[in-house]
Amino acid sequence: MIYYESSSFFFDSMNYQTSKYLMLIRPRNFSSNEETLESNEFQNDFTESTNLSQIREHVDIEFTNMIDRLSEHKIDHIVFDDIEDLGSPDAIFPNNWVTFHGDGAVVLYPMMSPKRRNERRIDIIEKLSIQGFSVTKTINLSHLENNGQYLEGTGSMILDRLNKKAYACISSRTTREALAVFSNTMSYEIIEFSSTTNIPIYHTNVMMSLGEDTALVCFDVIKEKAISKKLKSELTDSGRTVIDISIDQMKNFLGNALEVRSKNNEKYLLMSETAEDSLTVEQKKLIQNRINLLSFPIPTIEKYGGGSVRCMLAEIFLDKSGLK
Repeated sequence: MIYYESSSFFFDSMNYQTSKYLMLIRPRNFSSNEETLESNEFQNDFTESTNLSQIREHVDIEFTNMIDRLSEHKIDHIVFDDIEDLGSPDAIFPNNWVTFHGDGAVVLYPMMSPKRRNERRIDIIEKLSIQGFSVTKTINLSHLENNGQYLEGTGSMILDRLNKKAYACISSRTTREALAVFSNTMSYEIIEFSSTTNIPIYHTNVMMSLGEDTALVCFDVIKEKAISKKLKSELTDSGRTVIDISIDQMKNFLGNALEVRSKNNEKYLLMSETAEDSLTVEQKKLIQNRINLLSFPIPTIEKYGGGSVRCMLAEIFLDKSGLK
């Protein structure tokens, strides 16, 4: 089933860093994916006493509440149901397998975990087209999996869409070879770096968020200090409010935030309640002076999925002509 919140407001997707349309997947097989545990220090495994049925009930409640709050704040979104037979434990995180671009391109990405590869669904792209979104081409990079090269969408890369730059920390799930293919295909400049705590940070979007008005970055985990200094300078010079987040705040998913626009063209910074609770009073004031802050309680999703609000949202920058 598809659920859709529509808007008649014209949106020029080519000239914005932030989207007015979001895609989410309601999960059916949510679980702690054992294939991603080693690379994701934010994810927890199940114990012998874990009640999977109860966890999935909690996840559904958290997901439904998030959808309801998006609607309350007039933030456009389309929700697709996961297909139970696919057995995808991480379907709730669609931003890893697909990106949608203002020129009509849809890009499908190579995923490290074999269990996640079923998340790539052509039927969803076809349904978006039926719903009035303009898809001009589909670029499938999944063949890179055959050579052990991975790039997990806007988990692996933080896209500066206006300046055609992609920021990426190298990890087992973000390889240089795959980044080079994306760069050549989509004409993006790649700014790569090493980012680590005890192990390499698995996805760039847990330590960095880039909107039009805000940039949340954990500079402390970037190993190349010259890159860290240059990045901070570039973001400050761009006029954004730059929030330097601590490692502890990063571990509370503060970096996993997303700036979006509502139907009324109001700007929102979306994050989890866990992330918002980690903000200092000064940081919160800096954000709220520029943009609306909207948070969601998703502790179960964060604990066992190892991802937060940003991971649950795939931005749709495709032009939209209206419902067909």
